[in-house]
Amino acid sequence: MKKVLLTMLVFILAISMVALFTLSGCKPTEEKTTEETTEKAAEEPAEEETTEEEVAPEITVENPVTIALWQQMDPAAEDNFKAGIADFEAAYPLITIESSHYSTEDLRTNFLNSAVAGGGPDLVYGPSDNVGVFETGDVIMPVTDVVSDEFLAKIDPVSLADGELDGENWSIPDINGNQIALLYNKDFVDEAPATWEELVEVATGLQDVDNGLYGFLYNEKEPFWFVGFYNAFGGDVMDDDNNPTLDNEAMVKALQFVLDIREVDGLGFDGMDNDVADAAFKEGNAVFILNGAWSWTGYTDAGIDLGIAPGPVLPGGTNMTFYCSTKGYSVSKEVDLGDTDKVNALKLFFDFFVGTSENNAKAALANSQAPTNIEARSLDEITSNELQQAAVPTIEHTVPMPIVAEMRGIWDSIRPELEAVLYNGKDATAAAADMQTAAVAAIATIRAEE
Repeated sequence: MKKVLLTMLVFILAISMVALFTLSGCKPTEEKTTEETTEKAAEEPAEEETTEEEVAPEITVENPVTIALWQQMDPAAEDNFKAGIADFEAAYPLITIESSHYSTEDLRTNFLNSAVAGGGPDLVYGPSDNVGVFETGDVIMPVTDVVSDEFLAKIDPVSLADGELDGENWSIPDINGNQIALLYNKDFVDEAPATWEELVEVATGLQDVDNGLYGFLYNEKEPFWFVGFYNAFGGDVMDDDNNPTLDNEAMVKALQFVLDIREVDGLGFDGMDNDVADAAFKEGNAVFILNGAWSWTGYTDAGIDLGIAPGPVLPGGTNMTFYCSTKGYSVSKEVDLGDTDKVNALKLFFDFFVGTSENNAKAALANSQAPTNIEARSLDEITSNELQQAAVPTIEHTVPMPIVAEMRGIWDSIRPELEAVLYNGKDATAAAADMQTAAVAAIATIRAEE
């Protein structure tokens, strides 16, 4: 399953980025011979050659409107978004945007609970794996209920497809990537190690924990990071029918490996999470870190001489293989489509933040990820940006993240067993078996709710 999707996504996305983000998916204009052109001119009077173009009606808002948005944006992205809100509200003074920030888990849970009760925001912004949960929960509507096909044609079709289920689009993506990579501080090393054994040698040789310098850090508690190890050992979280596949040799190897990072290799520390790891690297107190593309701009802004590379090859496996995905906006089912002002306000919002190439490019740069607006990919600020270009080889070592509702059962089943191995001494084989049992039960519940 993942190999087929990987081939498709990496080929289209990487080629579009490497080729200076040239426009993709556009049909070439058919060439006309001089003879054909001359014949047509002779056949048709000059006044008939020019046909009146159909002009779309202007989108207007007649009364004050508030757009409530719940979002999961990282700090640099949120700062850029706040600046965009100020520009948007200046351009459309009758529209107010109320943006509320939530963590990934709180966003999903709070939106589901609120929407089911008939409340919550108009828009919810986050990673594409929310789409399956929200669509199954019947709390979002197809985006085509609000925006036109002409608007969607501005968006890269690969990115748009990431939010598609059952033939409908449920998300308007603004960035594509979201991949984790091996980052390194060039003040300590000139290039990334190709293998895990090389990384351990370099990291342990440089680290000085007593003086606050760590050789290697990452978010060991989070399944989104952990699947990079599982995939590298040949695992796949689901089969082609979206059934869990967690009780296998690859899972046992991955669980044991992440425990051995601390227990055997002597890297990191017990309980390391993203906040601590991120702060240490940003302050120049870590040589290597595994972190997502969303963090890269924050590091360069902090003055880190940043190196970016795919995760190293693991012993007996392949390169760490993380997920890639889009982030985007979904429309709550509670939005009243009969409220013309609200619907038009949403159209203006989407056109401003996603449909306008310059604004989409700003979001992409703030996230260190690829823009989804086709025209934005050819802008100079994108094609000349080192972080945008560095993303290409890291994307090549990713697989698309499934967005089906069953993924929620996968994530919820991995987390407690991963922590049990890391902190409670649970055997990796037993953890893999219990993980599978929990996932089967969780997915059965999810399917019963559909």
